[in-house]
Amino acid sequence: MSAGSPAKDEESESVETEKAAPAAAPEVAESESAGDQEGAAPARASRPATALAASRFISSGTVSVRPEPVLPPSVAAQATAAPPGWTCKPNKESRSWDCNLVGPDPRGVARPVGAAEASPEDWAQAATITEYDEQRFDRLLGMMPSNPWAGTCARGKRESDAAKDFLLSSKDRLARKRAPVEVHGNYGEMDDQEVATFTGNAEVTRYDQHIKGDFLSLNTEADVVNARGSVFYREKGLAFASDTAFLRMEEDKGVLRNSQFIVETMPSRGVARVAHMDSDTRSRYETATYTTCPPGNTDWMLHADEVTIDKETGRGGATHAWMEFKGVPMFYTPYMDFPVDDRRQSGFLSPTFGQSKVNGFNLSVPYYFNLAPNYDLTVQAREMTSRGPLFGGDFRWLTEHQRLRLLGEIIPEDSQTKTTRGQAGFDAMGRWTDSLFTLVDLNYVSDSQYLNQLNNTLGLVSNTFVQSQAYADYMYSNGSVRLLGDYYQNIDPSIPAEQTPYYRLPSLRGNYSAQIGDSGFHFQTNAEVVNFGHGGSNVKGQRLNIRPQISYPIQSTGSFLVPSVALQNTTYMLQNQAAGTNSSLNRVAPIFSVDSGLVFDRDFELGSASLRQTLEPRVFYTYVPKINQNDYPIFDSNYYDFTYYQLFRTNRFAGADRLADMNQVTLGLTSRFIDRDTGWERLTASLGKVFFITDPSVTLVNPYGANPLGVVLGPDQGQFVYENYNKSYANIIGRVDTRLTETFSLGGETQLSPYTGRFERGSVGLQYNDRQNNLMNLSYRYRVPLPNQPAIEQAATIGQNTTALNNTDISFRIPFLKDWHVIGRWQYSLLYNRTLESLVGLEHETCCWRFTLLGREYLNGVNQSNAPTTNTAIFVQMELKGLTRLGDQVDRFLYRAITGYRMPNEDF
Repeated sequence: MSAGSPAKDEESESVETEKAAPAAAPEVAESESAGDQEGAAPARASRPATALAASRFISSGTVSVRPEPVLPPSVAAQATAAPPGWTCKPNKESRSWDCNLVGPDPRGVARPVGAAEASPEDWAQAATITEYDEQRFDRLLGMMPSNPWAGTCARGKRESDAAKDFLLSSKDRLARKRAPVEVHGNYGEMDDQEVATFTGNAEVTRYDQHIKGDFLSLNTEADVVNARGSVFYREKGLAFASDTAFLRMEEDKGVLRNSQFIVETMPSRGVARVAHMDSDTRSRYETATYTTCPPGNTDWMLHADEVTIDKETGRGGATHAWMEFKGVPMFYTPYMDFPVDDRRQSGFLSPTFGQSKVNGFNLSVPYYFNLAPNYDLTVQAREMTSRGPLFGGDFRWLTEHQRLRLLGEIIPEDSQTKTTRGQAGFDAMGRWTDSLFTLVDLNYVSDSQYLNQLNNTLGLVSNTFVQSQAYADYMYSNGSVRLLGDYYQNIDPSIPAEQTPYYRLPSLRGNYSAQIGDSGFHFQTNAEVVNFGHGGSNVKGQRLNIRPQISYPIQSTGSFLVPSVALQNTTYMLQNQAAGTNSSLNRVAPIFSVDSGLVFDRDFELGSASLRQTLEPRVFYTYVPKINQNDYPIFDSNYYDFTYYQLFRTNRFAGADRLADMNQVTLGLTSRFIDRDTGWERLTASLGKVFFITDPSVTLVNPYGANPLGVVLGPDQGQFVYENYNKSYANIIGRVDTRLTETFSLGGETQLSPYTGRFERGSVGLQYNDRQNNLMNLSYRYRVPLPNQPAIEQAATIGQNTTALNNTDISFRIPFLKDWHVIGRWQYSLLYNRTLESLVGLEHETCCWRFTLLGREYLNGVNQSNAPTTNTAIFVQMELKGLTRLGDQVDRFLYRAITGYRMPNEDF
């Protein structure tokens, strides 16, 4: 069939042509090709488009008549609606004007020409993103499968695999080469079996490449596509809109003029008056503007003579670039580079700066080295006007079995102390097998004031000891074994050396648990051998503790009964003990307990809610005989915090140095209201009390001076010293937790003393959390001081001041305008009538930039008179997303300071 023969079937006919074999393939320039030369009018026959298939270039193809794409109403109206008044265009043939009137005749009244009415010729010369560009971006988004900004502008976005989403794999490249080219258009023409032209919603598709335009010309000999008029081009990770496009499909090269492009993986976008596709991984843009802001937003723009985007490296480069923020030029650089996807890249991180009373003005500039896929390095230079320069580094290394980190920083000479100061740390976490885990965490600071004065002003400031530790865990089916060593560096000058915690070097601990055949009995044991050391003159020694236990659990759907008996054997081998004291001590004591409970439930309706209420009474009895332990050292024991959840323990002391004498019954009652549709516990209320059958008497008195306070049982735990008489009692504890709505929760706990008739402890907290980091926390805590022991009144007074609480705490991050948040925290002590910490700040965050301003005042130590000292700091941070990477100082601080705050991309 000749090119001019009538079509037999306009919708399904396929035509195959023999490839012509000229002596040489014609050279096709960017601006001309056969059948697309200005002024050329070859003899061609046209017909309604049918399938055209050219050998080598088009292996198969179908042509279908498609409707024009429909724009969103707002975009369509913006693109087609003519401005009111007269609009005139020159008519070259008649040498006159063609005029059209929209709306009422203005009768000579001038009207301003807006940006939307600028001519395309002016737009083509613009060196920024214009209104015409924004209209094309809207149209480009409408033709893409999804809006790439939809995820990044929402909290908790999915972390994409940038390389997978952006790069062509070897499999992709092979598939692209082998894929047939499909051509569609309303009308098509073939000229000399070599050049095919298509008009009317023409489209070419090959694997991931899609080209659309009002006019398409295909040269089968040169493998060239020319497109004009509303051109749309998309490949993996990139999408373009342009006036014209010239593409060498086989070589993955091309040129597009007056183009708008979108990098989908960042996401980012830009305009270029000339765009060059140099390969399937590299593209260049002349007279370009680049931003990560979504269409319609140009808060920040990077202008450059030329921009290069390299998919292979994930980097972009710009020459003679200048930055514009909110219409204000910010800086100029002859060259810069930036990321174009989420892969780790070497480069400067966002600098931070601020002001503090202790260090003066602070400026930190970090640089990130992406050395290899499994290790990297971040170095930082920090200038403090009151102290001098500080240099730091953070090296991370990931191996097959370990995650290692080495970090440190140093001030060569502190201008205030005239000394060299610094800190260092090493962290290694390993998983060697499914059963063997290791951890090494070593830390050192040069002096006791370093962390309070020189650690980042958003870091922890209430440090007392710096701990270093290392352990290895071996897990097996019935238990585990841990080998551990640790050490504590005292960095609080107000704490005597004798009160520094003992270090354990080493400690070996194991536990085992198993059923005893089919008897119903359950056996478990805990064993530990540890060597305790100390840098002072305190007693030192080794301790062996073994605690086997047998229980007989009896359980049913609505009840349980668990009787158990244990035998605790503790042996000491001591050195440096007081004169006349045995170096070998041994303590053996039985521990008997019975835990029992019932569960009742009923279903009912409350309004539209379907609820289930449970009633769970619980009785727990414990017996441990009294043993005189006044000669026993205290290496690592202390009181458990007395809360509802601690009522059902068989020892009120943590650690093995003290075994509490117990002959008591604990009564507890819990009721839950469970939403049967969601499973949420809408309300949980618990009430519990310990009843002493005999007076408890064992206390934390240490004859060797490691704990000179010698505090007796607290008023909430069982003994109150009053007029030289011991009154045995325990507080009544009540706890309530509610989930009022999906965003509001309320919880609190209180302790009422039956002896004094007053509330000894209490806490209550109200939280709003919408799971988008909009938060509000209101809390109050109260605790009476522990009673004094008359024999050491002065020491007990110190203990009293450190155990009493009467604090309020308010923290929040709440929106108050579009994209704006106010951040704050206020901790106030009603006991001392002073603010413990105050924080106030503003944060503005959009899809493409973030600004944070924080001011903070906090306690950071004591002076020589043991009076508290304070520090004030101002922190400012600015991030242009996609141009500089944001450090996590602000987020980590807010994570610690505001309950419920989550780090970016952390699941709620």
